[in-house]
Amino acid sequence: MKTTKFLLLVIAILALSCSKDDDQTINLAPVIKAQSFSASETAIDTEIFGTVTATDVNEDALSYSITANSDDLFEITKTGALSLASGKTLDFETKTTHEITVEVTDGKAKASAKVTITVTDGNDTPAISAQSFTAAETIEDTVVIGTVTATDENGDQITYSIITNSNDLFEITTTGELSLAVGKTLDFETKSVHEIIIEATDGNHSASETITINVSDITTVSTLAGGGPITVFNAPQGLVVDASGNVYVANVYNHTINKITPDGTVSVFAGSVKGYANGTGSAAKFHFPIDLAIDASDNIYVADQGNHCIRKITPGGVVSMFAGSEFGLSGNIDDTGSAARFNGPTGITVDANNIIYVTDINSHLIRKITPLKEVTTLAGSIKGYAEGTGTAAKFSFPSDVVADNSGNVYVTDQSNHRIRKITSSGVVTTFAGSSSGYAEGTGSAAQFNFPTRITIDPSGNLYVTDLQNHRIRKITSAGVVSTLAGIESGYIDGDASIAKFERPYGIAIDASLNLYVTDETGNRVRKITQ
Repeated sequence: MKTTKFLLLVIAILALSCSKDDDQTINLAPVIKAQSFSASETAIDTEIFGTVTATDVNEDALSYSITANSDDLFEITKTGALSLASGKTLDFETKTTHEITVEVTDGKAKASAKVTITVTDGNDTPAISAQSFTAAETIEDTVVIGTVTATDENGDQITYSIITNSNDLFEITTTGELSLAVGKTLDFETKSVHEIIIEATDGNHSASETITINVSDITTVSTLAGGGPITVFNAPQGLVVDASGNVYVANVYNHTINKITPDGTVSVFAGSVKGYANGTGSAAKFHFPIDLAIDASDNIYVADQGNHCIRKITPGGVVSMFAGSEFGLSGNIDDTGSAARFNGPTGITVDANNIIYVTDINSHLIRKITPLKEVTTLAGSIKGYAEGTGTAAKFSFPSDVVADNSGNVYVTDQSNHRIRKITSSGVVTTFAGSSSGYAEGTGSAAQFNFPTRITIDPSGNLYVTDLQNHRIRKITSAGVVSTLAGIESGYIDGDASIAKFERPYGIAIDASLNLYVTDETGNRVRKITQ
């Protein structure tokens, strides 16, 4: 009986011992080995290029993470799917192999291994950067503006095309040569900067970028008319341009007003032989008509110097007396119409209110004429040089005058070699110039040598014929003086920097900011295209 109880006790102890061993199974760490994957350099960050694997003898659920990741280039899911991190890219040419450390865990134990990613060479997208070119506004459509460039790391051939091209202004060859489209032109004054979008492709991938074309302002000088025998022009001086682009010239020694159409055809608009007569066209007579002004209705006013009066010509060519003596009498009398007297009226202009200003050269005065033909003296007295108001100021052979939109008047004070400014209240100051010479600069730092005629553009820039310097000068509204065209006496058309004039005398401007200049000695009318 005792033996039986002992055996039962041993069996119970053994059973209890076996149950305890089953509850204490050992958890072993996952096993992960070094692994390798390949990825194309064209891979995108949403593309899975490999799955890291590991084993676990306990068959626990495994989770993966990256513990060493240069530049945070890669990422891995908990299930081991390997991809590029968001926004990251590969580049075969920069680095062909990357190594990361991946850790795997079963929640209790973990292990890690090196994972190698080999980058394979793919078809790269061409690289094109923003580029800019400069083209002269006079460039022709057969001239290459510049060559657009792009690179391709695979060495593939790149071809180019324009995908955004305002007004179809430009064209590009497949090799990247950029030019104007056939028949197209540039104009600095209309638009100085153009932007287009160029696409570069290697046949598989494309890239695009903005290309900028900067237009440079070019000033050129050409001959509009004349240059032949003096029967065409004989000492041409003052000139104006009408609303249709016709140029009218005071042909001084021929005693006529000539008309030049935009195509260069010259005809006599009014006048014939020397004398004084009102009438239409050739029935009228002038005596040394020297300068012209034109109003908004295309009426022309003539400084008829030899007759000491101001004449008016309608668009139909009808000539009449406007102010001054009808008998060629000179003098200095403020009055109305034919009762007034002038002494060699030389320069003339008309402002937006139809007020006429005249430089009375031999009296050294600036005269003012209202639409009612009332003549008064605005400024000046005896010959000399003095600032001041009204008659306190002095001029020395003032030769021309122009008015701005603010009521100011500018005078070429020829023998004082200065440009004078007269306010609407008659205050006279020196705007630019000093002693005789040639110098660029601001205000009195600049020099002229017999500034003769003057005109103004809508922005308030003044243009002056610098007679003895054989140049056309520009003066900004701030008084900065520069040379627009001309270098020395002579006759050369072309770029303004090499052009030559022979005593440039009269000057006028049209609505497109083209300037017209009379070459007095050369008997020509020149055109300056800005």
